[in-house]
Amino acid sequence: MLSRRKLLAAAGGIAAAGCLAEQSQILKAAPQAATEFGRVKITDVKTASVKLTYYAAHLVKVTTDSGLYGLGEAYNRGGVIDHIHRIKRRIIGRDPLQVDVLYQAMSDTGIGEGSRAGSLCGAISGIETALWDLAGKVLNVPVYVLLGGKFRDKVLIYHDTGSPNRQDPKPWVAEAQRSRALGFRAMKFDLNPFRGERWNRSLASEDMKVWVKILEAIRAELGPDFPLGVDLHWKYNTRDAMRFVQMVEHLNLWFLEDPMPPENADAFARLTAASKVPIATGENLYTRQSFRPFIEKQACDIIQPDAQKCGGLLEMKKIADWADLYYLNMLCHNMCSPVGTIASAHACAAIRSFLALESDSVELPHWQDIIQHNGPIYRDGYFELPNKPGLGIELDEDVCRKHLAAGSGFFE
Repeated sequence: MLSRRKLLAAAGGIAAAGCLAEQSQILKAAPQAATEFGRVKITDVKTASVKLTYYAAHLVKVTTDSGLYGLGEAYNRGGVIDHIHRIKRRIIGRDPLQVDVLYQAMSDTGIGEGSRAGSLCGAISGIETALWDLAGKVLNVPVYVLLGGKFRDKVLIYHDTGSPNRQDPKPWVAEAQRSRALGFRAMKFDLNPFRGERWNRSLASEDMKVWVKILEAIRAELGPDFPLGVDLHWKYNTRDAMRFVQMVEHLNLWFLEDPMPPENADAFARLTAASKVPIATGENLYTRQSFRPFIEKQACDIIQPDAQKCGGLLEMKKIADWADLYYLNMLCHNMCSPVGTIASAHACAAIRSFLALESDSVELPHWQDIIQHNGPIYRDGYFELPNKPGLGIELDEDVCRKHLAAGSGFFE
C-alpha cells in the first residue's frame, strides 16, 4: 500500500514526465546548441524563381560549410532577386544561429536602399526565413520552437478565392462552392469596381449596391457564421468606405481589408471607430515602424502583416506581439508557394493572437508539388505543424526545375 509521501512522489513524477514530454524539443536543442554554436559558417545565398500564376515564387537557399542548408521564400516582386545577391555579402562567413543579429546587419546596411520600407525588405525577409530553417536543422528542432513554442498544433487557412469580375452573383456563388469543395473553412473575396473614376478614390453607389447583392448571395450559400472576408485593395476614400461598411453590417463579415490606402493611420482610425465591420490592414506595411501608428492609434481591428514582406518571421511575431498589447488580433497575409506558406505557419503557430493564414494559387496543379509531401498539404481547412527540424520541408527539384520562371536557374 502506498504511503501518502510515496503517492505524492509518484504523482509528482508523472507530472514531471508530462512536463518533460512537453518540453522535449527544447531539451533536445540545448545540448546541440552548446556543441554547434560557432562551428557552422554560411558559404552562400542562392535563388530560384518558380512560376506560379501572375508572379513567380522567389525561393532562397542559404548554404553552409557543414552541408546543411536552409530554405526560404522572398517577396514575389521585381528587383528582389538582385537585392538578395547584393545584400548576401553581409552574412557570408558568419554563424547562421545568430538569426536576428544577421537580420539587423542586413537591414542596417541597406537602410538607404529601402531595407525597412521597400523591396529590399522583402529580399531580406526571404533570407531571414531561410536562416530560421537552417538554425532549426542545426539544432534539430522545428522553427516554431526557436520562435518561442507553438500555441496551436494546426493553423486555420483561409482561401483567397478567384473572384469573378462579373456583376451577376451566380459565378461568385459558384466560386464559393468550389472553395468549400477544396476543403476550406474560411475564405476571402476581392471586390473590384465596375465603374467610376480611378484617380479620385470614389466608390460608385451602383457598385456598392451590386457588391451587396453579390455578398448576400455568397452569405446565403455559406451560411450566417462561415468566416467571410472582403478585400477592397486600398482604392477608396474614407467617406465612401464608411458608406459601404454601413451597407454590409447585416452580413456578419469576418473582416473588410484595406478599403483605403495604407499610409494614413488617422484615416483608418476614423473608419475603424465608426465601423461595425472589423477593419484589417497591414499587407503593405513594413517592419514595426510602419505598423507603429496603426497599433498605437488602434487604427484597425486586425493587423495583417506579410512575413515575406515585413521583415521575416521574427519581425512578424514582434509586430503581432506588440499589437496584442492592444488586444488586436492578427491575420497573416500570404501569396507564397508552400515554402513561404509553411514558413509563415511556423510563425503563426507561435503567435498568441493569430486567427488565420491566407493561401492562394492552390488551384495550380504544381502548387503543392513544389515540395515533397504525402497526401494533401492542407487537411480539412488547416495546416498541421510538422515535428521535423527547421521548416520540415524539402523541395521536389524536378517540379521546381520544370516550372522555373524565364531567366532563372535552380540555385546556381
